[in-house]
Amino acid sequence: MNVKLEECLRVLGFSELEGKIYLTLLRGGTMSAYQIAKKIEISRPSIYNALEHMTDKGMAELIPNETALYAAQKPEILLGKLRSEFNSSADAAEELLREYAPSDYGEQFANLKGFEAILLRAKEIMRNSRSEIYINTDMPVDCFSEEFRLLAERGRRVVVYSFYNVGDGENYELFTHGREFPNGYKPTRLMVVSDDAAAITAGPDSEGVWQATVTGNRLFVKIISEHIHNDIYLLRLRDKFGREIYDDLHIFTGYEKRNRQ
Repeated sequence: MNVKLEECLRVLGFSELEGKIYLTLLRGGTMSAYQIAKKIEISRPSIYNALEHMTDKGMAELIPNETALYAAQKPEILLGKLRSEFNSSADAAEELLREYAPSDYGEQFANLKGFEAILLRAKEIMRNSRSEIYINTDMPVDCFSEEFRLLAERGRRVVVYSFYNVGDGENYELFTHGREFPNGYKPTRLMVVSDDAAAITAGPDSEGVWQATVTGNRLFVKIISEHIHNDIYLLRLRDKFGREIYDDLHIFTGYEKRNRQ
């Protein structure tokens, strides 16, 4: 029996026994409960209970005969049904959870872990904007294209800053030093501020796992907003005077030595 397939089925809601039965039917075709029990060496009463649940859930089909026969539901039909049920449940849960819990953290700080979770939280912060969004990142921003489009339709202003060519500037204002991504480059930051009211700062830790802090703390939000604005001011000074001006501004700290661009 394929252990990886059994694990996938457990994630999809199959019990360990149901997974074994489904894979047995999928490979062996139409079978009786006796044949299934013999094949996977499980008592028939346990097989009957599992098969009853599986037919109720659409995992298997009962074929009327002198001896009841069972067949595995076709994978494409089963997975389509499971996707539909999952999406419906997720949509319903999202609405209920929004009513159940506050939509933001106020002055508190919350930590997030994992790139996908962080990306979803950043998108939520952007979608809830009532005026302006400021972004500082060194990753391609095409993942936010739908958010940019929606915000543009709502008349929101989106300002993006980066050292790299992170996008084409469609539906947002792009301020960039124009650097191209080197081969094998891995993003190191994502900062998003909404309306001077909420901010998320994120990046990978020493092991490459993305971590983030999200908050509505006024001082924190202000600091991130100022950071993004100052980066843009320095870029505009470079464009105005035709050269980088960082060397003229150094104060010779350890931080500068560690982080000189």
